[in-house]
Amino acid sequence: MKKKFCAHRGLSALMPENTLPAFAAALALGADEIEFDVRLTSDKKLIVSHDGTLERISDAKGELSDFTLDQLKKINIGVKNGWNISFCTVEEVFEKFANRIVFNIHLKEHGEEGYLIKELVKLADKYNACDSVYFAASPRELEWMKKIAPQIKRVAIQLPNDEMGIYEMAKKFECSGVQFWLGMFNDELINKLHKENIFCNLFYADDEENYHKYFSMGVDTLLTNRMDLAAQFKVNINNTAEKTNF
Repeated sequence: MKKKFCAHRGLSALMPENTLPAFAAALALGADEIEFDVRLTSDKKLIVSHDGTLERISDAKGELSDFTLDQLKKINIGVKNGWNISFCTVEEVFEKFANRIVFNIHLKEHGEEGYLIKELVKLADKYNACDSVYFAASPRELEWMKKIAPQIKRVAIQLPNDEMGIYEMAKKFECSGVQFWLGMFNDELINKLHKENIFCNLFYADDEENYHKYFSMGVDTLLTNRMDLAAQFKVNINNTAEKTNF
């Protein structure tokens, strides 16, 4: 299986995370996938944001879900990078990048009766992108995904306090893949998942030493905040003719 890089929230270490320029930079640097997070606004619009609150990512305060899309669009989420840039909608990401790169979409919520998932599926259908996206989440969202979006690949994420293990989670919800957190996996678990044809992502690695380490353990896709370093790593691999399956 080809070893791949997924740009975590785009080129997030160097640019405002989860923004269109960060995703464009990741694509230009040769990322195989981009990862982004989806939440609902107060007026039921899909917006790209990891955090449910505004303090860390912007010059505003409060719960993201208390704001309308129009209100959020007026907030600067680039202030910590010296930028002036607003949130992007999920449709803007599809419009610019669908079928140019794989989307690893992390669902932070499912919405009432799976509303958020249903809206995501509508976008995937609209942009003919069902085969180049997958939804990643924990059990609560995975259950809704399996029920109302069986045609979209599912990826299981085990959080530190989850009682269900990631292998059991993947089997129960018929997942195509899993996404590990650091410190919550080993070679044996990777091999066990691979025997079930379940691919393995890892969040995260940001330097050459760890790229080598985790790919050597069998991880299929590494999430990275430093797609610039990952791009150089791929060049170095090619230049040294190392037998790595890129």
